[in-house]
Amino acid sequence: MSEAAPLARPVFGLRILERRLPQLMRRVEPTGIWVLLDRKVEPVLGRALERALAATDLPHRVIRFTASEKNKSLAQLEKLAGRFLRAGADRGGLILGVGGGITTDVAGFLAATLMRGCAWGAVPTTLLGMADAAIGGKTAVNLPEGKNLLGAFHQPRFVLADVASLRTLPDREWGCGLGEVLKSGMIASPALLRRIESTPPRAIRRAGAEALALAKAAAGVKVKIVAADPLEGGERKLLNLGHTFGHALETAAGPRKLAHGEAVGLGLLCAARMAVDTGRARPVYAAQVLALLQRCGLPSRYPGKLPSPAELTRLIGRDKKKAGKTVDVILPIRPGRCEILPGQQPRELAAVIAATLG
Repeated sequence: MSEAAPLARPVFGLRILERRLPQLMRRVEPTGIWVLLDRKVEPVLGRALERALAATDLPHRVIRFTASEKNKSLAQLEKLAGRFLRAGADRGGLILGVGGGITTDVAGFLAATLMRGCAWGAVPTTLLGMADAAIGGKTAVNLPEGKNLLGAFHQPRFVLADVASLRTLPDREWGCGLGEVLKSGMIASPALLRRIESTPPRAIRRAGAEALALAKAAAGVKVKIVAADPLEGGERKLLNLGHTFGHALETAAGPRKLAHGEAVGLGLLCAARMAVDTGRARPVYAAQVLALLQRCGLPSRYPGKLPSPAELTRLIGRDKKKAGKTVDVILPIRPGRCEILPGQQPRELAAVIAATLG
């Protein structure tokens, strides 16, 4: 079911939720709407969401969810499945995830598995969600062994990004989103990198035209790649830039010390260092990546003592993208150009982390 679903191209705008959600629902024609709503978002979007749902003239129920890495779990998924079933969810209905990347990941995986699959849609409310997490159909929960190890490809029927929801986004969440925007520029958009370099940081961190432009540009990079390779058989692997290093660091530190976007930022530094060390990139580009990271307000050092090489090797060896005992790693070559370097040993990648952040 998920493999056959078409790629949803995000709808972006400012204060568009009440107008566009009913329009999108008329295209899908579900029997009802079951909403997974991040509690943190309710004070910002709650009233507009309720008016939008009422305007659909469809039965709807709202299930509230405390979004956290701890709650992005199989145990929480089971509880949510029970709540949705008791609320009357059926296979003809649509699950709507309203929140950041954790919420849309969980909503999507719930939709992929509940009653063997039903439709879903995403209303991302963070820059990270709008630029990356809600797009492309990757859905998952975490396991004790690592992030996103239990999941499915299940395309949302639509992605509706109302930039007005960013107006109360904390500074740390802005930074996390900008980390994914930076990644998209490094993969395929030198113009996006130039825009980050030329825009005052205060102007970026507003729920207005600049945030809208950055989110749309980053999402455009991802949409183009996913459209060509929906199940990550080739080119889509480029979107993992920074993530093999980053996921290991994020798991080791925990979400309080190192959020996802921050970990991806450190992963970008490690990837740039490896590209230079292997002769694929010039040192000046690694310096540019560091400067961009700092401009986005992201950390360039690991918080606390770096894990041992053995621990980093173990964590990288659990990467969900591994093949046998090796991992493909993505290296940034120059602005807007990356390469896939296959068959890397986890211990070698752990050594890159130590050399970059130690």
